[in-house]
Amino acid sequence: MIKIDFEMTDGTYNYRDALYLPEDHSFSDADIEQMKQDRFARWIAVVTAPPVEVIIEEPVAEEATVDAGV
Repeated sequence: MIKIDFEMTDGTYNYRDALYLPEDHSFSDADIEQMKQDRFARWIAVVTAPPVEVIIEEPVAEEATVDAGV
């Protein structure tokens, strides 16, 4: 197993990661660069995504009815 450390930045965000590949991998240098770019792009998408508003609806208690016996 080989470890390829890498760092990328877009000028605002800095990303550090590593690729772990088998010793006998068949990836070209271009393939490896694409893997790095893909990881960086997915990470940027996560950290720059707008927040999601979660709305939790609480159950509404049913009102009791009063039988006046009329």
